[in-house]
Amino acid sequence: MDEHFTPSGGLALEDYARRGDMGGAHHLVRYHWLLEVLSGQERTLLDLGCGAGYGSFLIAERYPSIDVLGVDYDPDGIRDATSLYRLPNLRFAVADAMIWGLPELSRTFDAIVSFDSIEHIPHRELVLEHIVAHVNDALYLSTPCGAPENDLTPGWPAHRIEYGTASLYDFLARYFRTIVRPEDEGFPARQVFDRLRALGIDYLLRLNPVICRDPIRVANPYR
Repeated sequence: MDEHFTPSGGLALEDYARRGDMGGAHHLVRYHWLLEVLSGQERTLLDLGCGAGYGSFLIAERYPSIDVLGVDYDPDGIRDATSLYRLPNLRFAVADAMIWGLPELSRTFDAIVSFDSIEHIPHRELVLEHIVAHVNDALYLSTPCGAPENDLTPGWPAHRIEYGTASLYDFLARYFRTIVRPEDEGFPARQVFDRLRALGIDYLLRLNPVICRDPIRVANPYR
């Protein structure tokens, strides 16, 4: 099963919107939003669950001063990413987000991105434990979460869960003190989604994407 989106029509958001390609536009808009949210002061960024690597490339291209590492557990996705996207500040690697076993993942990152990935993972709490231990500033996350209740048997079998909004908020608040929601006044770069709507593609801004800051780290006698 091919679990990652591969942009077949370039990386311009408007092209997908004008074709009415809602899936492609939704995948791309989050990275275009992130390009406006990043400050450029970040020095390291991990794209966790980067799939075919197009988002990692967009970040590295816009911000040459940021060292971008894209990882995914799908070797086919990483193979495609490595062959298609090459920049001096961009690297890709195969890694399991539940294990965090690569030497490249032993350091901390100023920012971690996880767009449409945790819903594919069976043990999401392990992923959040690793993220909290390795992020300096912010986690930028998206996952399907527009329904009122959790869906434990989603229609697409690649998804292990599709969160209800309240449940996702509870989950993230156990790992981060600050949750910045699209519903909050002052949510950054909302105009990117407004531009998408103006092109005829709606996007439900309901805790997706979300910015998580101030990771909660606890003293652990077993580490």
